[in-house]
Amino acid sequence: MRKLLIVGLLLLGTIAFAGKYENELTERMKAVEEKAQVGWDSGVRADMINASLDLDTEWEKEMNKVYDLILKKLPAKEKVKFKVEQQKWIKDRETKVQKAYDKYEAEEGPRMAGELAANDRLSITKDRALQLAKKYDKLNK
Repeated sequence: MRKLLIVGLLLLGTIAFAGKYENELTERMKAVEEKAQVGWDSGVRADMINASLDLDTEWEKEMNKVYDLILKKLPAKEKVKFKVEQQKWIKDRETKVQKAYDKYEAEEGPRMAGELAANDRLSITKDRALQLAKKYDKLNK
C-alpha cells in the first residue's frame, strides 16, 4: 500500500510539471504500474520479481517508442549523436544493474539480489523513458 501511495504522489508531481507526451506516457503507465503493485503486494518473491520485470519491459517499450519519435524529429547530425548516447546509456544501465546485483548478493544473499536488482533496473529504465519524453516535448515546442 505504501508503495502505491508513493507512486501515486510521484505521478501527480510528474503530471503537474510535465509536457504533453510525458503526461500521456505517465497516464498510459498508471494501469501497468497498478498491475505490478498487485505482484509486489503479494509477498511472494517470484511474483514480486516478475512484477518488476514485467513493468520494466513495459517501460522499455515506451522508452523505445519515444526514442523513435525523437529520431524522426532530429536532423541527421544530431541523430548520430543521439544514437551513440542511447547505446552508451544501455551499456551503462547493464553495468549498473550487474554491480547492484553483485552488491546485493554479497549483502543480502542470492535470493534477494534478483529482486533488488530487478527493482533497480526498473527505476533506471523508467527514469530514462521519462527523460526521453521530456526531450520529445521540448522538441515539439
